[in-house]
This record gives sequence, structure tokens and C-alpha cells, in this order.
Amino acid sequence: MVSRRSSQVPSRIGAAGAERISAGAYGLLVAASTLIGLGNSSAWTIILVVMITNLVYYATHVFAYSIGDEKVGWTHVRHHLRVSAPMISAAFVPLLTVLALLALGFDTGTATLIGVITATVLLALVAVGGLRLRGIRGWPLLVVAGGTVLLAAVLILAKFLVLH
Repeated sequence: MVSRRSSQVPSRIGAAGAERISAGAYGLLVAASTLIGLGNSSAWTIILVVMITNLVYYATHVFAYSIGDEKVGWTHVRHHLRVSAPMISAAFVPLLTVLALLALGFDTGTATLIGVITATVLLALVAVGGLRLRGIRGWPLLVVAGGTVLLAAVLILAKFLVLH
């Protein structure tokens, strides 16, 4: 139960679940950051660059966690492959959003910008949802959601400053 003074309740998520949430958030950040630079690209280039970039980050993430793990062996490598998989799947919704908008006749710049916004909204939902599963309640959730929106604003501003 939550007392009136507390903003925490018992956590409902284990370590592997927390790693999956973290990987999903990371994958959304990578997808958004990648989409920012693809405003003048073809649909196939967008697909390839987003997926290859997320795969490279996924492989790097798994490698780094596997060599940094206290335990060694394929069992632990497979664990890191499994819990890090949301890095890849997280890129699907922003990417599919861009492709659907292109199919509807939107220009690439607008489609990728909406893809970045989609990734940001999903990132806020994943972050806030992850904190709620860990038992966090109240104002910390607002800070995380606000910080996510601020991060998106910085990414979008960077896109316009660098590419326009």
C-alpha cells in the first residue's frame, strides 16, 4: 500500500523485466536519433539505416554487457541477447509510422519528424510505465515524462539546426 507520505509502492518487476524496459527505451532513442538525419532519404534507405543502426547498437550492447557480466558462458550471453531484444522491436513502430506516412503521400521530412515524435511519445510511455512497475508514483513520473519531452525537443531542434 502507498502511504500519504510515500511515492513508492513495492516493485512489480524483476531484473530481467527492468533490462527489457531499459533496452526498449534505448532502442527508441536510437531509432529517433537515426530518423532525424534521414529527412531526404528514400523509404528503402530509411528502412536499412534504422534497422542496421539498431542492430549495431543491439550487438554492441549485448557484447558490452556479456563481457562485463560477472558470470561467463553462453547461458549469460543468451540472457543478454534475450533481454536486449526490445532494442530492435522498439524501432518498428516509429519506422512503420514513417513508412505509412510516406505511403499516404507525406514528404520524407515530415514523415521522419512524425516518426521522431512517435518514438518520443513511446519513450515517455515506456519510461513512465517502467517506473510505475518499479513502484514509483507521483511527481517523479511527471519529471520523467517532462524530461522525455525536453529530450525530444532538443533532438528535433538539433535536426532543424543541422539539416536546415
